[in-house]
Amino acid sequence: MENSKPSKKLSQQERTSLQTKLEKLKTERRKNLQVANALKICLNGTFGKLGSIYCSFYAPELMLAVTLTGQLNLLCLIHELEKIKGCNVKSANTDGLLVAYKPNVRERVLKVFAKNAKHTGFEYEETPYAKYAAKDVNNFIALKTDGKVKSKGLYTLNDPKDNPLYLMKNPTMDVCTRMVIDYLKCGTRPESSILGYTDMKDFVAIRNVQGGGIQYTGYKKVDDWVETAPGNWRRPDWPSLKASVRRKSRPAPVDVGVGGEPFGRVARWYMTTADLPPLTYLSSGNQVPKTEGARICMTLPDKLPKDLNKQWYVDEAYAILESIGVKAR
Repeated sequence: MENSKPSKKLSQQERTSLQTKLEKLKTERRKNLQVANALKICLNGTFGKLGSIYCSFYAPELMLAVTLTGQLNLLCLIHELEKIKGCNVKSANTDGLLVAYKPNVRERVLKVFAKNAKHTGFEYEETPYAKYAAKDVNNFIALKTDGKVKSKGLYTLNDPKDNPLYLMKNPTMDVCTRMVIDYLKCGTRPESSILGYTDMKDFVAIRNVQGGGIQYTGYKKVDDWVETAPGNWRRPDWPSLKASVRRKSRPAPVDVGVGGEPFGRVARWYMTTADLPPLTYLSSGNQVPKTEGARICMTLPDKLPKDLNKQWYVDEAYAILESIGVKAR
């Protein structure tokens, strides 16, 4: 029987020193992740300019070398993986594959990637998923085996803790995606899940509104058509971008917005139970997309407003679940 040495009991000072080193390593890893994400943006931007004739980086042969080489290599990987019984490639993107396989063929799957890496010099990373629900290859929510969540596209969360590249995306009612994640993780239904969210930032959407916008308080009928030429009708208060109406007879009266305060080129709103007109572009008079049933909210309140339409957010969460193939109703 081999002799075993008793384990050394760490002193309080040693434990504190070890904890400090671990925290330092975690901090350095977070910093490296931020640097890596910043460099990723630079590389993606540079690659994008390879195909622009207006940029000094223009080099279509390099662009094709990158895209075709990568895609052909992925096709080779898919071909080899599909030969394995019990392994199925669910989807493929420009730089990755989603593979589902039985535990007993894992070693064969890893050998395919190892062989390809040795042949091409590429380095591969593995992200194991416990659950994966997708609308398409660029819009999905995945639960990792370590409990973390990866979301992409329409479901990207606007939070640095969840998404290191959050500054690249405007908030779009993140609470809806969070309720979907709660359902995928724990089975908590949206109507119950929404009660746990009290931060107004999760309920708002932000959008650029070129030329500024306004939310009117109501509409009134106006008949101020002027015939500027035979069969050519215009309204004096029409935005300059609006074209004239050509017709023989006088056009019918129109609904014109009244009241409201103009806002700048960035709009922020939430969904309300009040009956309000949608947000409108000042320059064209057109409706700002997805603002039916919205209230402008340029200053965030400390508490959730009383007119917050929680049912709208619950219905939207169910719509997202349906779009990613999850039957929750």
